[in-house]
Amino acid sequence: MGISFLTPLFLAGILAVAVPVAVHLIRSHRGTPLLFPSAMFLRRLPVRSVRRRRIENWPLLLLRVAALTLMAFAFARPVAQWGPDPEGGGGEAFREVVVVLDRSWSMGLGDRWERARRAAEEELGRLVSPDRASLVVFDASGIVAVEPTLELARLRTVLDTLAPGWGASRIGAGLQAASGILEASDRSRREVILISDFQRSGWDSGPRDPVPSGTVVTPVDVGDGPVGLVAVPEVSLQHSYLEGRQRVHPTARVMRVGEGTPSQARIVLELDGQEVESRVVDLPAQGGVAVPFEPFLLPDEGVRGLIRTDPATPLYGGRVVDPHRFTFSPREVLSVLLVEGGGTARGIHLERALTAGGDAPIRLLRRSPESLSAADLQEVNLVLVNDVPLPGGELGRVLRERVAEGVGLLVVAGAESRPESWEAAWDGFLPGRPGSVVARSPTQGGRMTQVDRDHPIFLPFADGDGRGLGAPRFFAYRDFSSPMASQGTEDRAPVDVRVRFDDGTPALVEGMAGRGRILLWNGSWSPVWTDLPLHGVFVPLAQEMTRYAAGRRDQLPARVVGQPVEARTLLEWVDPEGEASEATGLLVGPQGRGVPLTLAGGVPPVPEVPGFYELRMDDGGEGAVFAVNPDPAEMDLARVDSEEVALAVTSGSGGGASDPGGDPLVAGVGGLGDGPGASRAERERRQGAWRFLLAGVFLLLVGETLLAGRRTERPGARRMVRS
Repeated sequence: MGISFLTPLFLAGILAVAVPVAVHLIRSHRGTPLLFPSAMFLRRLPVRSVRRRRIENWPLLLLRVAALTLMAFAFARPVAQWGPDPEGGGGEAFREVVVVLDRSWSMGLGDRWERARRAAEEELGRLVSPDRASLVVFDASGIVAVEPTLELARLRTVLDTLAPGWGASRIGAGLQAASGILEASDRSRREVILISDFQRSGWDSGPRDPVPSGTVVTPVDVGDGPVGLVAVPEVSLQHSYLEGRQRVHPTARVMRVGEGTPSQARIVLELDGQEVESRVVDLPAQGGVAVPFEPFLLPDEGVRGLIRTDPATPLYGGRVVDPHRFTFSPREVLSVLLVEGGGTARGIHLERALTAGGDAPIRLLRRSPESLSAADLQEVNLVLVNDVPLPGGELGRVLRERVAEGVGLLVVAGAESRPESWEAAWDGFLPGRPGSVVARSPTQGGRMTQVDRDHPIFLPFADGDGRGLGAPRFFAYRDFSSPMASQGTEDRAPVDVRVRFDDGTPALVEGMAGRGRILLWNGSWSPVWTDLPLHGVFVPLAQEMTRYAAGRRDQLPARVVGQPVEARTLLEWVDPEGEASEATGLLVGPQGRGVPLTLAGGVPPVPEVPGFYELRMDDGGEGAVFAVNPDPAEMDLARVDSEEVALAVTSGSGGGASDPGGDPLVAGVGGLGDGPGASRAERERRQGAWRFLLAGVFLLLVGETLLAGRRTERPGARRMVRS
């Protein structure tokens, strides 16, 4: 057991005990007056002896000294500690400080990074031995750069080597990494110094988990001040044919954000390292503008391109804005057999989506169920059965054989598909059977949720909020039973649910039959059951599903820095039919380093820098190239209040946001009691010894008053007074 004090300076009040001691020593004693008729006959003689002064009333003195001593102890607020002191002994409480530093792309604008480093240095300079500190850096993820240490020089050394990267900001990811350190700490005072430019996109899109109870979060905002940029966050590539040759129509979206940016900019198109065209464009005060370029003929080996601002243009915010990169490869025209009811307009949206110019050149052959023949199935890459019953008899048998040989099958089970009429042979072939109609609210409808965003179909929708996948409403679909889901048989691969509706019903199910891929959409694509065709997401979604079901993967879409690259996804692009079940390769980045990839999986590589990445197959087979760009969300310079962030992660946890100009010494620690995580202030509050000490002071003063009142005067020398 040990005793420490919350406000030890009040112990100096013990010196006040000298006052009653001095009073008792220097007090003069008065005798009793004696009347005498006349002093004329008396003679004045000097007194030769001096009486030694001494304390004559010890009980009264001790009461007064004890009262003053207890009062000093009460104001010093003693704290009793049972067992080892988690704060390292008496005196001040030692701290566990985590410096959380934002190193996202936007931190390189202006002088933000230099101010962030200076702020971190200042915070480290405030620490005293044996305070313990650690360093966490974050962009899209949080990384512990320096584990908790007492060697502050080590933190400064690592801090000098850091620089802003290319990833997007996720403030919550940095706080999560800091929370892991604080939860394992045995220090009572736990603090987070959060240094960031506090982009709103970095707060809205990341986790918001609270920090451990009792943690004080001090935000340091380095994002103030004028800063602006001109960038190319997005490039659209349209595909067409001219005299049998493929052409690409690039269109860039140029964005102007913030202050201090020019009203004009020169935008450059480069193909395979050569500048081929440039445009001078007028930029709006805020927002973006579309900049179309002339179409170019696509070489047989494909092309690597980028669109950037002219390097001669003044720097924006002190940092060169990285170009937007893209790849494009020659595409084989897909032959799609569309089987749907004749004489109706319900399939017009699908037909227009498949034949629209864009990323999926398709030759469409349309048949009704009555006019469909076995000959129609011979020279196609995909059979799309749109809201009609699946063929039976001999025609159904031929279709199943063609799928097993490698032809894709996409089934849309809408209002007229009548799955109860499908012959039993389809039950063991399809990845499931749609059932009765499920009606949803005619005004609200259902939504697509649980989208497998790592699947090749949805990779183009991985940026931002998924580009509207959650916006379409579904007013009706079907019950769905898939007894083969997540398990395979001797004849086929496992069934996978790629999309679900918000009530858990499967929306898109994938399976394999032989070498053919089967996709089953549980619902309709007509405006009667859904408003999906009325959304801009429908055209790219229909084209991606069509190409994937047909087994055509011409190129990998561009990805963003910090987005994991799944090995299976990459290898399926170069081996869509899964013939090389043990395929392995090497992913080579722009810096020349390679990362081995196998279908066995493992930790997926995460691109940390923008550029072109190449997949090289170990067996010498054809590889693939894809582009990686900075996250466009980082180009949105809108900011969030730093105090709002601090309060959000400490609300309800017993901690608080520290006033940057104040002293965060005492922070509430609700629910921790006297355990090792409780602060000294919390333990003292629960013990309340000062109240008992003040009560003792009161009793001593009462005793002193009574004793002083009852004191009788000591008989002494009589004093003569002339009458």
